[in-house]
Amino acid sequence: MSKSKVIATLLTVLAIAILVKLGLWQLERASEKQALFDDFEESQLSDNADAFLDLATVKELPGRYAPVQITGHFTPHRYLLLDNQIRDGQVGYQVIGLLKNQRLDEYVPVNMGWVSIGSSRQDRPDVALPEGEVTVHGWFYQPDQQGFLLSDQVVESEGWPMRVQQLRFDAIRQATQLPIAPYVVLLSETADYGWPRSWEPMVMTPEKHQAYALQWFSLALACLVIVFFASRSRTKTTEE
Repeated sequence: MSKSKVIATLLTVLAIAILVKLGLWQLERASEKQALFDDFEESQLSDNADAFLDLATVKELPGRYAPVQITGHFTPHRYLLLDNQIRDGQVGYQVIGLLKNQRLDEYVPVNMGWVSIGSSRQDRPDVALPEGEVTVHGWFYQPDQQGFLLSDQVVESEGWPMRVQQLRFDAIRQATQLPIAPYVVLLSETADYGWPRSWEPMVMTPEKHQAYALQWFSLALACLVIVFFASRSRTKTTEE
């Protein structure tokens, strides 16, 4: 076999391996997304007060979308605005209130729903958080902390309210100089305060990931078939 044929074969094998790996990665993503949707659906079955875990007393952090509650006071005029949040085709923010419980050293971030960006990004929304002691019921969630972003790319810390691009808690603690818990409570949709909110995962469905996986596997199979017939063709030519 000539050197050029060896190189072509190796490149084809490498391409097939990459395509198979991409297909397996899409199947893995499909499994992760299915677990996300399953966790959310399970959380919606917890509709009685006894099912909500008290974050001030639990020894271990609960699982994703677990029903939780926390009692405390929101810090007046101190809240985060999670940027680039779309609702009904409009751009806005999600308001993240900081709730202080006497038994916890950290402030608990509470996602209280969506507000419009307003007429200009220069003017940040001035919203009124609940006054006095409140008991927040909602769903436990830990945003992804992977990836690298500089602190000044995450938080615009010119003053309160602070606009954040992602809930990267290390960067937020550094910018606010406040002890903030590494999770967020998604305020229950039935609460009579807060702003419009719906916590159903807005991500690519498992079925789409599976469809992409099928495409990658099909391409790998097509490459394999082409190599097979090309090899047979060369063998016949040699024999003649």
